[in-house]
Amino acid sequence: MEMAKKDYAYAVGRIRVLETKLLPVGFFERLLNTTSLDETLRLMGETDYGSKDCDADFENILEEQLLEVYHFLRRQTSDAPELLVFLRRWDIHNLKLLVAAEAEGHPSRLGVTPFEELEEMVTNSEYTELPLEFNEVLENLPEGGPERAAALDKAYYGYGRRILGKCSQLLGDYWQTRLDLINLQIFLRLRNANASTKEFFKFMVEPGIIESEKWAELFNAPYQNLALLLSNSPYQNLLRGGEEIFKYLPFLERETDNFLLEIIKEAKMISLGIEPLIGYLLAKEREVLNLRLVFAGKKNKLPAETVRRRLRNVYF
Repeated sequence: MEMAKKDYAYAVGRIRVLETKLLPVGFFERLLNTTSLDETLRLMGETDYGSKDCDADFENILEEQLLEVYHFLRRQTSDAPELLVFLRRWDIHNLKLLVAAEAEGHPSRLGVTPFEELEEMVTNSEYTELPLEFNEVLENLPEGGPERAAALDKAYYGYGRRILGKCSQLLGDYWQTRLDLINLQIFLRLRNANASTKEFFKFMVEPGIIESEKWAELFNAPYQNLALLLSNSPYQNLLRGGEEIFKYLPFLERETDNFLLEIIKEAKMISLGIEPLIGYLLAKEREVLNLRLVFAGKKNKLPAETVRRRLRNVYF
């Protein structure tokens, strides 16, 4: 372990330099104040994103940026298991496209295993090169598409807990929080759709600190009961906006993203170990998400205030 920390010391130094190039909150405000999409693109020319052809498909530009970051971090860590946890979510996305008929979207280039290789694995029913949890689900897939997608999500979050829970207090805490907040989103989405408790258990992922039984007790209870649970948990700050968080899911998604960011920000205080690299990875993903929200708003001519309410906090 001591040798691993020494190996990351150089990488952490490089990360500290890259962190200074992350887009600050004021830059997103400047983007929101542009009067046209062309002006927005010209402003992007002041950033690292401007080194690309901004007249091209901007979504591809964002994906290319993430791809460069992922490749850099994989080189710096020699594909450390902790890092791969965060990249494997794209493998799950691609596996859903391959095995869940209702899955939507396009194949991603961002995963650990190329889409073509995953396609070959599915064709040959040979999954030994994937994490154990993925392997077990793929060998025993449920019948329906949504059920298959849910099983893959459960496998992914179980895999993450296995890896991160034993390697780092910060990353373990981050992942446990992520489990609870994912379940909170699933809980409210299904409850607001008048689904049953049975449906919730079908889709919920492995619990964090909030046990399955507690979610079941609350499923048909008033919102005040859920607010009481959260107020007596580490997640009490989610209630700062009142019970609106239970009814407007985009607001909940923004607040949970911000809550997770506050946890991983502690990585900035760590001088050795892989945590600062994971922190930078998540910060860059947050930056790309915010750019996506801004450009979608510009394309659809949404009011700046509408987009502003959707933006997530930044790492610095």
